[in-house]
Amino acid sequence: MIKTAHHAPADYRHRPEQKVLQLDWLERLQRRLQGTFELNPGRLKLRQRSFVARVSEFAAAYAETEDRRLLQRATELGDLIRSQGFTDLLIAEQFSIIREMSGRVLGMRHFDSQLTGGWIMLQGRIAEMKTGEGKTLTAVLPVIAAALAGLPVHVITVNDYLTERDAEEMVPLYHKFGLSVGVISHEVEQAGRRQAYQQDIVYVTGKELVFDYLRDRMKLDKPQPLRMQVEALRSTKLENQLQLRGLHFALVDEVDSVLIDESRTPLIISGTQGNEEEQEFIETAYQLSFELEQEHDFTVDSDRRQIDLTEQGTEALRLLSADLGPLWKGAIRREEIIHKALLARFMYELDKDYLVREGKVELIDPLSGRVMEGRSWEKGLHQMVELKEQCELTQQRITLARISYQNFFRRYLQLSGMTGTAWEVKDELWRVYGLAVTPVKPNKAERRISQPTQVFKTADERWQQVVIRCQEMMLQGRAVLIGTASVAASETASEHLQQAGVAHQLLSAKQDKQEAEIVAQAGQPGRVMVATNMAGRGTDIKLAPSVNDAGGLHVILTEHYESVRVDRQLAGRSARQGDPGSFEMLLTLEDQPIRTLRGKSLMTTCQTLGVKSAAGQKAALNLLRVEQQYVERQNYLARQATLEYDHKQNELLAFSGPVD
Repeated sequence: MIKTAHHAPADYRHRPEQKVLQLDWLERLQRRLQGTFELNPGRLKLRQRSFVARVSEFAAAYAETEDRRLLQRATELGDLIRSQGFTDLLIAEQFSIIREMSGRVLGMRHFDSQLTGGWIMLQGRIAEMKTGEGKTLTAVLPVIAAALAGLPVHVITVNDYLTERDAEEMVPLYHKFGLSVGVISHEVEQAGRRQAYQQDIVYVTGKELVFDYLRDRMKLDKPQPLRMQVEALRSTKLENQLQLRGLHFALVDEVDSVLIDESRTPLIISGTQGNEEEQEFIETAYQLSFELEQEHDFTVDSDRRQIDLTEQGTEALRLLSADLGPLWKGAIRREEIIHKALLARFMYELDKDYLVREGKVELIDPLSGRVMEGRSWEKGLHQMVELKEQCELTQQRITLARISYQNFFRRYLQLSGMTGTAWEVKDELWRVYGLAVTPVKPNKAERRISQPTQVFKTADERWQQVVIRCQEMMLQGRAVLIGTASVAASETASEHLQQAGVAHQLLSAKQDKQEAEIVAQAGQPGRVMVATNMAGRGTDIKLAPSVNDAGGLHVILTEHYESVRVDRQLAGRSARQGDPGSFEMLLTLEDQPIRTLRGKSLMTTCQTLGVKSAAGQKAALNLLRVEQQYVERQNYLARQATLEYDHKQNELLAFSGPVD
């Protein structure tokens, strides 16, 4: 059966959603044991083969059927699914019709691997499909099946570009089935958002969706007597202000990016606060931070991105601020604001954490390398960075509402997703969201050639080798993609290529408006593209036939990302859909943060043996992997801390009603 509104918390009954429950230790143990069964890669193989065979049986009968009769049958199946649930027999027939209509409308018929992926998602699971296997086309199978069954469907993507592109590509097929489509990007105003959420299918990014949900909750949770609240819920006026129709059915694209990578920090709606006195407090704190001496008054741990005041620093701050007014009397407040000033000065870097454009500080998404439109740091940090960059000071932000990704997405009545890289985080996806990962066999065998990884002592040596490899590939008539982890690294790579006379394109947060055009040309012979965090962009580099014949796209990773999973995403940009391609890592030990004892030991080994020796190369590779594992662990702990904070807030405030 399809889940309905009775699964929602009582006070949100008119906006269906799942109630989020905290599991006790026995329930957590039961889920863990169940996970060993659900996460078995071979568990569903027999059902998958049987399902695909059934789709083929229906396909033979529907190949010659006219459009009108197919669409009529699809509507009938939608009604049956609504009453009987997503049974294999009904879904096989529905998928057969969708595939047939897709071939007629879009000129693209689903492969068996795509049918399998669509079926997996209707089971409330994650389909792990190799990069380039056509996940956008795969998604329409469960999306149309759910929408025809009467469920409002949210298709959740990682950025506005993919939201608009995917919706535009698939909308002719949706319209053929009589389904309406809404598209929400950052620029869409509130009236347009509410209209979009009324459509059968809504394409939206995770961030925009969660913020819209929080805005609705803020309207519903305004303090008022119970009777007035009930009347307000019934009122047409309030109803017209709300945007979402509930959390029914969600399909998350690049699910590991959305549910894992982006879940480290909660989503916060903030408001402005402050007057001239508050602004002066921030400006004074920034200037005062220069009176404190590093090592004596405060310590800086760049590897852990941590700054701590010493006892001497705490006392020095008290004396320096003794006559500065009432805002400086409280020890906690003055130490917190000075801490923000020191963070801005020593931790947050231009062209890595943020950029300055048209006199404004704009945050860079560490996952995608894109500018995060309209986002700012809170509690004075943003203003400290503005002072650092000599920008006009904006008003301080205060938190009005917050929710973690984990607690939001667990509220969907049915949640599923797809990605190319979820297996490494399968345990966390199961434990937190109850989502099991199921790998899908690719339609065509993978032809990617992995070149040996090389580690260099200095960054200059690494960039010299990058230039050499680009020149070699260009002579062969191939295209090259160079992956970096920051805007600054991309610009450094660009400088080395320019000095060597290698023509190239640069794609980073500073070129976000030209992204589609740059990527569209990246597959031409002799093209070289330098991209910041290309791994998270979800864009497809179309290869010219001559490039394909010459060996395809060659991808160079110049530094490890925050996890092996994201490294694998970058590698997946080459050799897509059975095409040829190659991948290599050219890394360096220079400026590599050493955070672990094991890393320090391996660095000593490298220095003793020399990085160029075989044993030195092995030690260097191990060192870089150990440090990458450390970052993976820290990110995991950050996600757990975010979730734990939500749990504690719910426990503390439960007496006042539903909270986030």
